[in-house]
Amino acid sequence: MELFVSWLPFIILIGVWLWLSRRWSAGSAARLVQLYEQQIIESRRMNAHLERIAISLEKRAAE
Repeated sequence: MELFVSWLPFIILIGVWLWLSRRWSAGSAARLVQLYEQQIIESRRMNAHLERIAISLEKRAAE
């Protein structure tokens, strides 16, 4: 019984740590997906701007 009582705080600490790490990892995954989607949107916007610049430069070179 004395061994169990002496190890109980460590077991509780490890349990809380595992619970928190799983909880945070689930939230982290959702945030990573959101950041990835934002990056895709920004990349598409930047590509559209670069296409307009390329078209404009081609028109000037043709003149």
